[in-house]
Amino acid sequence: MVRCFLLLSSVLLTSLSSALEVRVSSELTVPQALAQIRAARQAGNTEPASLILPEGVTELTQPVLLDAQDSNLTVTGMKSTLIGAPRVTGWQKHEGKIVKADVSALIPKGLLPKQLLCDGERQILARYPNHDAKDPLYGGWAFVAEFPPAGAPEGHLWKRTLYVKAEDVRNWAHPEDVELNIFAQYGWWNFIEPVASLDPKTRQVTLKKDCGYDLHPHNRYHFQNALEELDAPGEWFYDKYTSTLYYWPSAGRTVPVGAAATPEENPALSDIRIPTLDSFFKVKAGAKNITIRSLTLIGCHGSAITFERAEDCLVERCVITQVGAFHGSGIGVSEGKNVRLSHNEISFTGSNGISLSGGDRKSLTGPGHIAEDNHIHHMGVFNKNACGISLYGVNNTARHNHIHDGPRMGVQMSGNNIVVEYNHLHHLCLETQDGGAIYTGGRDWISSRGSQWRYNLIHDVIGCGQESGGLKHPWFTFGLYPDDNSGGLDIIGNIVFRVAHTPIHMHNSRDCIVENNIFALGGKFQFDLHGWTKDMRFYSSHLDTMIKGYESVAGLPAWKNMRQMDLHPKDAIRDDGTMMSGNSFQRNILFGDTPGVKYGDIRHASPKWNTIDYNIAWNSGHPIVTGINQVGPDKPGPALLTETFDNAEPGKTPKGWGFNHRPNASVQLVAVEGALRVDSALGQDPKNPKSVFHGPDVPITPGAAYRVKLRVKSTEPSAKISLALASFKNGEGYWQAQSTSIIATNEWTEVEAVGRMPRENETTWKPWMKAFWLRIDSHEPTGQIFFDDLRITEAAPLDEWTSWQAAGWDAHSLVADPLFVDWKKDDFRLKPESPAYKLGFKTIPVEKIGIREK
Repeated sequence: MVRCFLLLSSVLLTSLSSALEVRVSSELTVPQALAQIRAARQAGNTEPASLILPEGVTELTQPVLLDAQDSNLTVTGMKSTLIGAPRVTGWQKHEGKIVKADVSALIPKGLLPKQLLCDGERQILARYPNHDAKDPLYGGWAFVAEFPPAGAPEGHLWKRTLYVKAEDVRNWAHPEDVELNIFAQYGWWNFIEPVASLDPKTRQVTLKKDCGYDLHPHNRYHFQNALEELDAPGEWFYDKYTSTLYYWPSAGRTVPVGAAATPEENPALSDIRIPTLDSFFKVKAGAKNITIRSLTLIGCHGSAITFERAEDCLVERCVITQVGAFHGSGIGVSEGKNVRLSHNEISFTGSNGISLSGGDRKSLTGPGHIAEDNHIHHMGVFNKNACGISLYGVNNTARHNHIHDGPRMGVQMSGNNIVVEYNHLHHLCLETQDGGAIYTGGRDWISSRGSQWRYNLIHDVIGCGQESGGLKHPWFTFGLYPDDNSGGLDIIGNIVFRVAHTPIHMHNSRDCIVENNIFALGGKFQFDLHGWTKDMRFYSSHLDTMIKGYESVAGLPAWKNMRQMDLHPKDAIRDDGTMMSGNSFQRNILFGDTPGVKYGDIRHASPKWNTIDYNIAWNSGHPIVTGINQVGPDKPGPALLTETFDNAEPGKTPKGWGFNHRPNASVQLVAVEGALRVDSALGQDPKNPKSVFHGPDVPITPGAAYRVKLRVKSTEPSAKISLALASFKNGEGYWQAQSTSIIATNEWTEVEAVGRMPRENETTWKPWMKAFWLRIDSHEPTGQIFFDDLRITEAAPLDEWTSWQAAGWDAHSLVADPLFVDWKKDDFRLKPESPAYKLGFKTIPVEKIGIREK
């Protein structure tokens, strides 16, 4: 092939081939090569063009901007690397092992560098506490200090201030430049916020602006971006006042101090670079048929490749790594049509691996973007709310990808007619809690409808919680997570196992078909349905949003065939007070191997409006535990505890009673006129706002069932309380049975609650569990509640599977070994004689899951 070159006179030589090919070289830069192709187009050559990068490393100082004039272009190379980070030279000694360099000529105006690369790997921005290389996820953290026993100070600014422990007080020359990297409130993800001050006397940290969530005691954090914290190998700091870069080289790496030698001339020298490039490629509106193929991209502070309203484009066989600051991802696609991302490896991104979005919700027309056969791992280096693939809008697809080692979700989606299929997802939610390998929500009522989660292999979803005793992992997280009223999903043929909490958590999900899945080895349950009621804040706070979303599409032609769209959100509360409805959970296999782990967990969901049936339940021969503790008659003998409060000293707390949580010092728990009275109130601590108290200890018999009877009344017309059996030992742990919700009125009413203690061979049993007590929660902000005639007795326990079926679930399901090929080696294929086939279970095409060879 004869190549076309642009002469100095800008006259294009005629090609003997129909294609236009321009090669980047030491004499021809990327912008110059692109200019040649554009000149050829202007001269009349409309054939497909190729911009070919040379072997080795090419430094890029500006993004390659491609628009309509660049259509029908392929950018490729052979062993070609683009790097968006200029090399740092001119190193001098500073103090000890720290070196420094003037980088004023390298940093664009307005850019505050957040990354430093040494031999292609990110280094650590100077911080306290130091990064723990031996435990990089769960080590190297400080924890927000506890409040005094009296609680948070009056007027405490929960989003703006926090208190550090005495040993964590720091002294900085420029505290206003320091950043706080914190997993705020529930630890769903992190925030990096600018510090205003740290008072060494009060130990109060004040931020320059509110954090997105409240700052709680026990939240983990570190300070960063202070020269005073540069005290360990691999750390660096950029002084914006002098444009000076400080660096303590990592062990085994050498920086050329006072020498002009380069790593190419002396391989013993390290290659130190600062990512200053925004993006490598920005493909703009009007561009069509752009292909980016077989390139390695390293070092930028934005997203490596972005497509904005482009059509029929392709990124394939690229390696994208060490890219993006907090908001920078691997590849981002918005609007346009038919952009396909295939067979790429994307790793160590600041935020998401891939983001696809676009489409019209009212007409349900979408761009048809596809992410397939990609290997995405170690995303979310800075942004812990990052996922492997983000899907938003209509008609976007993630299929046959391998996604692992991420701080939060593997795939996160919101929209309609979105497909997530044949992906292998594992080791996710490593740094956060309350997440899932695949996640969606539906607070607007219409989101997720028409979407499909099919034939995904998911395992080892970990979770990390923040408690008074430090970090806890594995922790509260899930495999499949249709959250917050998400509806109309088809969840078919997935294999989900070894999940910290539950393989599938349906949080008020509605109108979903969940069939032919294998849910196994959950830490708490194998599945759950947790619904809303009209009294819950979830319902009241999202109702207006649900109505607005529904009415935005109701009656439109594209939505007429969408499942259960004839029900208006204002009519969503059913006659039994529940909201969760329309779900079909059938022909699934629920498998466990640990005594005491529940088969399933149902809260505020009714068999009248949801179907659970034709499933296989098996816990390796152990009893099936459901948490439905219907008990028989009381066992003979006296009651274990009787309290009439007739002899209790008026105005005093009776012996054995006390607060678990007291909202404020004025709240009382006292005997009054032969009854127990508690004040209802809400405190300032968002984690523990209500009045919670307990009764005297009752000796535990492992596995025993208990019945609680008592009378209640309230000064308010209606007051919600809950009763539960619980056990606690300081420094050891806390256990609680499922609670029973009760409404107290102005009249004395007798109420009942039951519960069962764990058996000694069940996972929830702990050796320290010697006694239990009755826990009572008042959920009201005002008023007083009275209790009398308490009686706790031991009762005959009933089989929990029988109780579950009696409650209306799993009438035709079987308790039977599903006969996996070898589940201990993660082989969940079924043997031909599996009883699941008799119930209509179909073989899952395991061999098709994951990346396909091209």
